[in-house]
Amino acid sequence: MIESRRRGALDVGVVSVVGRIAVAMACASGAAAALGCHAQPTSGVLATDAIVSISSNVRDAEVFVDGKNVGPLIAVRGGVAVVPGVHRFELRRQDYFSAYLELTLAQSERKKVAMDMSPILP
Repeated sequence: MIESRRRGALDVGVVSVVGRIAVAMACASGAAAALGCHAQPTSGVLATDAIVSISSNVRDAEVFVDGKNVGPLIAVRGGVAVVPGVHRFELRRQDYFSAYLELTLAQSERKKVAMDMSPILP
């Protein structure tokens, strides 16, 4: 299952850009405890997440993890972060057969996989 995470003590939808910059600067300057800042990555990826890097012969294929669209392959070139466990990865593109892969991933595991797709012939 892909897990979404909300970072920080503030809801970013409510805070203005200037406010976010001010809070980020204050957190970096050592006022972290007073503002409720936590030492968390800005990407939303935790150190315990597994990261899967996917390569394919079809660069504009759509990536799906556990049935949910993650985005185009070219956009996730740095990898897809998931919680440890069993996950189903799929690449889809019109005029190609989908490629599937099920992986059991451990905590903090980094894995590179190749998922080549075959064209559908007329």
